[in-house]
Amino acid sequence: MSTQLHVIVTRPSPYGEELCGELQHNGIVSTHSPLICFEPDTSFNSEQRLSALEQADTWIFVSRQAVNFCFDVFSSQQMSSLLQLSQSKTIIAVGDATADSLQQLNFVVLTPPTPNSEGMIALLEQHQRQNKSTLLIRGNQGRKLLQDYFSAQQLTILPVYQRQATGQQLPRMTESSAIVVTSGQLMELVANQVSESSQRKACSIISGSQRISEIAQQFGFTNCYTASNASNDELVKSCILWRNDVS
Repeated sequence: MSTQLHVIVTRPSPYGEELCGELQHNGIVSTHSPLICFEPDTSFNSEQRLSALEQADTWIFVSRQAVNFCFDVFSSQQMSSLLQLSQSKTIIAVGDATADSLQQLNFVVLTPPTPNSEGMIALLEQHQRQNKSTLLIRGNQGRKLLQDYFSAQQLTILPVYQRQATGQQLPRMTESSAIVVTSGQLMELVANQVSESSQRKACSIISGSQRISEIAQQFGFTNCYTASNASNDELVKSCILWRNDVS
């Protein structure tokens, strides 16, 4: 193919830059076009967050940013108290990257067999935590599957960050283009910009999960490559597969 293959990475900073670096290392030209950014959610102050963490038997973190934004309001003394408190808690991270962020803070973490809400529910049932008071640490948006799984009395949602659309414009999509999409919100933003049916059929979607691929197909994107999870390693593998297919 005479036109240079090109991957557009839509995930926010700093994760988008990290992925672009990995793609460059593998000889894939990429552009970082972040469609969302993360901002702190100040709905709960540090004392309210501390109280929520103390009262819940299980802590669930849905992303790396949930970890970072949750704990960055605490002093070193408060973090020491939380580490001691955590010994009596069950802490669940959605995937390896989230687990790594927690482990860097010295928390002991469980991860599900699949890095999604379904996997976390399976893990909760495996460890018989489904009837325990649970704190879901996330952004201001998220899938409702976990929320619907618990009764209102069992679950407290702690929003610690907000996803904000950046207004970033994507380059025009062609058959030589692929777009990396790692959330349902990003997929909707991509669809808003790539509005022509011919463009949607021409470009490819590199998605971070089967759910995102299904959303993409509902929007009319017919060429979807689904990574095993949204980690950089797995996304790069899918980009390499796409490159090999279209070269």
